[in-house]
Amino acid sequence: MLRRTCRECGAEMVRKQTPDGVIIFCETCDSETPFDEVVVEPYCPDCGEKISVCSKCCKGFFCGRCNSLKSSKRIIWKPV
Repeated sequence: MLRRTCRECGAEMVRKQTPDGVIIFCETCDSETPFDEVVVEPYCPDCGEKISVCSKCCKGFFCGRCNSLKSSKRIIWKPV
């Protein structure tokens, strides 16, 4: 998966709708900062195992080792 990270602070960038169109925005720096696009993979926040997108519900991630769904808000993203 491709993620945009701020060059200033390393936080993930968000897409923000403005009257002029869509911008890529860093909420931590509170501005439009330069960013890098990084390929990352999801890992379980509890056991550290690489996890996959739940293909049946598409609402979360599934960890085979823990045998449970994980919230997308808790996922640890590590660069490839």
